[in-house]
Amino acid sequence: MFDKLKNINFFQEKKFAIIGIVMGEVPFYEILVLDNKLDNLSIIDSFSTKHFDKIKEKVDLSIPILLNFSGKGVVSKKVLYKVNYLKEILFNASPEDFYIYELHQDKYEFVSIARKEVLDNLFGLFRKDNYLVLDYSIGPFVGVMLKKILNKELFFSGDSQLNFEEDLLVDFNNDIKNIDNYAIGQDKISSSQVPLFTTLLNHLYPFERISYDFEFLKPNKQELKLKKIFNSSVAFLGIFFLGALLSSYLLLNYYNNQYITYESQLYNLNHTYNQVRKLEAERQDKVIILQECRVLKENFIAFYVNDIVNNIPNNISLMSLVVNPKINKNKRTEKIILEPNTILIQGDSDSSLPLNTWVKDLKTKTWISKIEIRTIAIKEKTSVSLL
Repeated sequence: MFDKLKNINFFQEKKFAIIGIVMGEVPFYEILVLDNKLDNLSIIDSFSTKHFDKIKEKVDLSIPILLNFSGKGVVSKKVLYKVNYLKEILFNASPEDFYIYELHQDKYEFVSIARKEVLDNLFGLFRKDNYLVLDYSIGPFVGVMLKKILNKELFFSGDSQLNFEEDLLVDFNNDIKNIDNYAIGQDKISSSQVPLFTTLLNHLYPFERISYDFEFLKPNKQELKLKKIFNSSVAFLGIFFLGALLSSYLLLNYYNNQYITYESQLYNLNHTYNQVRKLEAERQDKVIILQECRVLKENFIAFYVNDIVNNIPNNISLMSLVVNPKINKNKRTEKIILEPNTILIQGDSDSSLPLNTWVKDLKTKTWISKIEIRTIAIKEKTSVSLL
């Protein structure tokens, strides 16, 4: 973790691969992969190789690339600031043929240059394999961005020794074969990784004293931004459609259960309705038979029973109906004594109102001489005696 850099915000990206290319007959690659989690910058991987295929193997295409160029073909100079100071470095060569990386100090200009033809081939190597190069640096001078973090007057950036006075670079020495390590928080970076790390710092927080041409890389930045927007949109749509699919599944399951419940209820209702119709038809058939047999005439008990049953209110459930009930509880050897011209009814009612209404209705019957309520029990069976 880099405690002094904990407030760094990567804006769009949280992971970068910075690759130092030491140019020569066989290029040498130094790779540093940095990540930012919870506003803490950390090194998650570092390795070196002479084989570009190893970069393709270990660095994902989704990670944006930053490059630092050094070695053969890179010229770094310190010149006194004056008009047309580049002529001291380029001589008669055209500035249009070079990438020029400049560090402006009060009295001196520190300049690193490399031919565009050479660097364009290296840019194209990454582009060919679909890597997006967002930024770059040339030479060791980008390392000045580490000055305030290390708080040292001398440290190494790549193969160069940087010398400072009052936070300004005043001199440097090339081709110093020295490997030094610098502790930053809980992490360490080597002198060869200083240009890589500071290239990222300059990309995130451009240093006003450093100038170079980066306009040709803007399409890469725009492409990366569009890819991020596209990937975020795809992720959002994926989550949305998964949520919609889950909601649809839950709703379908709910309505399917409701359908099964209602279908079962409908089946039971239809079955009950058919049973009622069947019983009603049987009742009508039996009534017709009784009428044809003249059993429902006043001379027959069936007439009175039928008259009573047909007038029972819906709120009263008939439990039993006995014609000429027994008066005594006789033993086997005793004579059975019946109560003649009497109909004993037992039933249930939700309240006394239906019972009162029914009694009033029965009193209008001319064949009933007396109505007697023998027993009434709340929430229990109600006994009614009709005389």
